[in-house]
Amino acid sequence: MSLKATGRIALIAAAAAAVAVSTTGIAQAADQGVSKTEIVLGTTVPLTGPAAPGYKDIAPASAAYFDYVNKNGGINGRKIRLVVKDDQYNPATTVTATNELILNDKIFALFGSLGTAQHSAVIDTLKAQNVPDLFPNTGDSTFDNVYLYPKTFPYFPSYVVEAKAMAYYIANTPTLASKKACFFYQEGDFGGNAALGFKAAGLNFAEQASYVSGSQVQPFAAQVVKLKTAGCELVAFFGVPSATANMLGTSAKVAFNPTWMVSSVGSEPTILNGLLGASSKALMNKMYTPSFLTPTSDLGNPYVKQMKAIAEGAGLQWNYFTYYGINTAYVAAQALKAAGPNLTRAGLVNVLQSQSLTFKSAASVPFLYAKNSHQGLTGYWMGQYDSDGNLGRITDYVMLATSNQTGQAKKATFKQLAAPKKLLP
Repeated sequence: MSLKATGRIALIAAAAAAVAVSTTGIAQAADQGVSKTEIVLGTTVPLTGPAAPGYKDIAPASAAYFDYVNKNGGINGRKIRLVVKDDQYNPATTVTATNELILNDKIFALFGSLGTAQHSAVIDTLKAQNVPDLFPNTGDSTFDNVYLYPKTFPYFPSYVVEAKAMAYYIANTPTLASKKACFFYQEGDFGGNAALGFKAAGLNFAEQASYVSGSQVQPFAAQVVKLKTAGCELVAFFGVPSATANMLGTSAKVAFNPTWMVSSVGSEPTILNGLLGASSKALMNKMYTPSFLTPTSDLGNPYVKQMKAIAEGAGLQWNYFTYYGINTAYVAAQALKAAGPNLTRAGLVNVLQSQSLTFKSAASVPFLYAKNSHQGLTGYWMGQYDSDGNLGRITDYVMLATSNQTGQAKKATFKQLAAPKKLLP
C-alpha cells in the first residue's frame, strides 16, 4: 500500500534507506522535531505482512486528518508531518525503523506505533531518548506505568480491561452465563493480558487454544477441532483480524458454530469481508464485540459523520481502522495545540496529564490521564453484529475497569462531549 505523496506526509519503508528531514534555513526549537513551520511525528505500522489487513489503514487515516488540519491553518501556525515506516509486524524491524525516526527523521514524538511485542522492543529507547510516546496501538497494560514510562500515553483500553468487560457482560447475561465458555488467543502479551483480565473477573474457561503471531496464514485446524471436541458453546477470541477470519473460516468447514465474542481489534467487518468473501456476514452474524467508539454506522453522530467525510475525502475506505486512525490524530492535535506556540516535549506531557478531560473524541467511555495514571480510555460497551455486517450497540451502559490484575468491571454511564462543527483542534 502507498500513501499519496504530499509535502506533509512521508511514507518510508523500514527496509529502505533512511531519508533525513531537511532543516536548512529553519530555526529549530529546543526540542527536535519542532521548527517555526513544522511538527514532525513518526510511527511504525505493518503496511505489509500477515498482520497488515486492517492495521495498514490506521496510519494513512491519521495522516489524512493531519493533512486536513494543515489545510485549515495547522497547529499554532505549524503544519504536522507524519513519517510512516513499515515494520511488517516484526519487532526487529520495528527497532531499526524507530531508531531511524529518532536519529534521522528527528521526530518530536512517536505517534500510534502498532503492536505489543513491537512496542516492547523500543519503549526503553524512547524513554532514554526522551521521546513522547503518544497512543501506542496496543492494549498491553505494561505501558500504563507512569513511573516506568513517564512519557508513554496509551489510548485505547488495555486487553485486561477488555477481558474484564467481556466477563462482566457474560456473567450478567443469563443466555451467555449458562454456556460452556472457552478461550482462543494469540500467544504473548496480547493473549496474556486478556488472560489476566478474565482471571481477575473470575471467569474460568473449560478449554483453551492459542496461535503464534504469523501462523494465522495456515488454517487453525488443530485449534478449532480442540475447541469443538471440548464442546465449547461460547468462545472468547483475542487475535488480529486475519486470525479472526481464519478462525471463522476454519470453524465453518468443520461445522463448529459456537457463540463468538471477539476482541475489538480483531473484528472489523470490511477487513473480514475482504478475507472471507461473501460468507463473512453470515459467519459474523450475532458475533459479540466490545467497543469504545461510537459505531461506524452511526452517521447521525457528528464525530462519525465528519470523520467519515475526512476519510473518504482522502480516498480511504471507511472502516473501524480508518475511523480509529482519524480519531486518535484528532486527540493528538488537540494536545499539541493546547501545549501552546512554544511547543516542547515537557509542555506536551504536562498538557496530557492536566487537560485530558477537555479533549473531545468519538470515544464512548471516559478518558483518563493524570500524574499518577496514563490509562487512557477506561472501558467498553458491548456490541453485536447483525446479518448486514453492522455492529450495533446492545448496552445502554458502559463497563469500566482498571488494568490491575485484581478487580472486576463496573457498570456506569457516560455522556460524550459535544463535537465542534469542523472537528478541528
